[in-house]
Amino acid sequence: MTVEVAVRPGGDVALLLDLPPIVMEITAMWLASRKSPHTRDAYRRDIRLWFTYCARTRLDPLEMKVRHAELYARWMVEQAAEDDEKPPTKRTVARRMSVASAWYRYLIKNDAATRNPFAEADRPKVARKQPETVALTRAEAHALIEAADADHGPARLRTAALIRLLQLGIRVTEAVNAQIDDLGYSRGYRTLRVRLKGDKKLVRRLPVETTYALDQYLADRAARAGVELRDLRGPLFTTSGGQALPRGRAWELVARIARQAGIESKVTPHGLRHTWATLAEEAGAKPREIQEALGHE
Repeated sequence: MTVEVAVRPGGDVALLLDLPPIVMEITAMWLASRKSPHTRDAYRRDIRLWFTYCARTRLDPLEMKVRHAELYARWMVEQAAEDDEKPPTKRTVARRMSVASAWYRYLIKNDAATRNPFAEADRPKVARKQPETVALTRAEAHALIEAADADHGPARLRTAALIRLLQLGIRVTEAVNAQIDDLGYSRGYRTLRVRLKGDKKLVRRLPVETTYALDQYLADRAARAGVELRDLRGPLFTTSGGQALPRGRAWELVARIARQAGIESKVTPHGLRHTWATLAEEAGAKPREIQEALGHE
């Protein structure tokens, strides 16, 4: 048995896993029911891994038992070692099993399956009260900016601007989805209109340092494109080919700059968002002010 999970332009999923067409259709419906594009992408990746496991073990997903679901957890670790990759954390394994379980529940609800092998399967124990996201200290936050400013290569100005923007607590998805036309002015300050979850919008006032870094980056980009700065259009952050900077690339960039800054802890865009909130609170910002700036309800 072989497996292929392809994402068509419309966003649906094509499966070659000896599954009935109705299951394929319901799987596409299940993914489409996720409101957030990020959540859809995450679910798609996780369910693709489950289908890969089913194909390599030559087992029908609709005939899986509890023992197969539990063996899946071990297979994820063994597969990572075989591929010479870092083994998944307990939290990652538990999340992937949870996504597979959600898929079965959706099939059962739509009369396309009769059992959920993950319902009774043992999953890795994860300490829910111990968050993985750790805020940087003020010194580490400064070191990260210094490392970004000292970066090399043609994308160094983009790096400096993006790191400064993410240190304002803006989500990485909001940053890479931002357009140049989202920049504006209010009471003498440069502003950025960001698109929040649920299609809501929020206007953030940018510090002088962030404005300067953005201006340098955009001026350089306009010069490379051979156009006047005022005529530059498109995504705020782009690749060398002019496409919007992928979210994954932004994550990789943050991790690389953190290593160059000598920061030993794991640094992610979400960690920078948490850092901004922590430092803002230390500086005397009120909880309501932090809540509004982060776009929380």
